[in-house]
Amino acid sequence: MSAPRAYHWLCLTGAVFFEVAGTTLMKASQSWSMAFGAEAGVVIMLLFIGVSYYLLSLSTTALPVGVAFAFWEGVGLAFITLASVFILGEQMSLLRFAALCAVLGGVLLVHHGTSSGNRQQAEPAGVVQPRRGEQS
Repeated sequence: MSAPRAYHWLCLTGAVFFEVAGTTLMKASQSWSMAFGAEAGVVIMLLFIGVSYYLLSLSTTALPVGVAFAFWEGVGLAFITLASVFILGEQMSLLRFAALCAVLGGVLLVHHGTSSGNRQQAEPAGVVQPRRGEQS
């Protein structure tokens, strides 16, 4: 796995954006008055979720999968909830807010609990490294 760069975090951010946009459009399209509005919303959602998964896969070429997935799901969930409150008119309760804080806290714990590239390369099978002070 290569070292994470800004590119990988940008892919992950894009993955979150498309996940949030697709999910929000799917719900919003249920009230579209044009012919086949709800169906169009589902098609757009499927396209956006597909792009989201593609960008998520690009991000995991350098980011640990657990960190990328936690970020994608946790931050995505937070933004989808905020979009549902501010765009779709859903209610935000104190319990819902506390749950979002817990999810985001979990994302941070997963991120900080995962070593970031400080792992040593595994030796090929059958290769024994000499101990300190021993001659090879």
